[in-house]
Amino acid sequence: MNVSTDSEFIDAVASESGLLAKQSQLADSTVLELLEQSYGLKGTLVRIPTEKDETFRLRDGEETYLVKVSPPDEDPVIVQLQTACMEHLEATAPELPVQRLVRSLDGEPQVVLPAPVGPFDRVLRVMRFMPGDLLANHEASAGQLQLVGSSLARVGLALQDFDHPRADRLLLWDLKHFHRMRPLLEYVDEHKRSLAEDIFDRFDEKVVPLLGSLTSQVVHGDFSPFNVLVDPDRPAYVAGIIDFGDVVRTPVIFDLSVTMANLLGADPCSPWEHALHVMDGYLSIRPLPVQELEALIISAQARLLLRALITQWRASQLPQRRDYLLSHSEPDWDRLASTAAAPAPQTAFRAVNHVTP
Repeated sequence: MNVSTDSEFIDAVASESGLLAKQSQLADSTVLELLEQSYGLKGTLVRIPTEKDETFRLRDGEETYLVKVSPPDEDPVIVQLQTACMEHLEATAPELPVQRLVRSLDGEPQVVLPAPVGPFDRVLRVMRFMPGDLLANHEASAGQLQLVGSSLARVGLALQDFDHPRADRLLLWDLKHFHRMRPLLEYVDEHKRSLAEDIFDRFDEKVVPLLGSLTSQVVHGDFSPFNVLVDPDRPAYVAGIIDFGDVVRTPVIFDLSVTMANLLGADPCSPWEHALHVMDGYLSIRPLPVQELEALIISAQARLLLRALITQWRASQLPQRRDYLLSHSEPDWDRLASTAAAPAPQTAFRAVNHVTP
């Protein structure tokens, strides 16, 4: 990609990530017609608000499905990357509770919808609807958070031998680009900027020099509490793993950073505790070198900061949603502040205590 400045890079990556396009909705009746033609499915369709895809819940008799239609600005090959990743996990690690694709009447995992307008055809996919509560809505114990971490590690191990022609796609949320996101600071209030700049500085110092040597592979990319379903009555606790929309090849520690970032500051009195339980569970299955663990601590904070920055940037792009978006970013700044004020975790101790898979 030929871009001369970080600002141009951000615009280019945001565009490829599907964050700059205008929404284009299909009529519910059109989606129902497509589902009957391609899948033989009928029923009641309920639209679910999401960031990019058009997403629906379909109830057909006793069965419930999740229906997704890709946005008109997303390359169908990117959707096929996500589909291939899910199929790989179903074939090689069927014990993992990953959302399953429903094949069309023609036996295909997705159906291409020729686009009358827009740069790309759209893609229709149907998946089994998974029961369970979102981790985001559950007060998890230390042991349960460790099970979340071990589940993420197992997904990563199952994807070690997965590859795809578009696995190296550009994704705004991918932390290997974080050091190029400083222009987003112009959307940050002055009193928050020093905290953000400190995280950028430490990322530049501790993580950027390692980017070429960190263990990398295709990862889930968004193992957040909103994409993990849990069931406290199940021994494994994690009941479902959904949303492969951020699949990308990147350093493995950045995959773990997502889950940790969402838990930073959950307990203001001990802001690292919840995230470290997830980290310990992960390390019990997939140990990481001390050097990578040190980079992980900074990248977890960077991921939380990135979410706050992107939200504030989008608020400037979408004035009609500005108040809503900013209200959702404020807790991230509070959590960043409480985490920055706490002592940094001792990663060397954790590495020594997880020397075998």
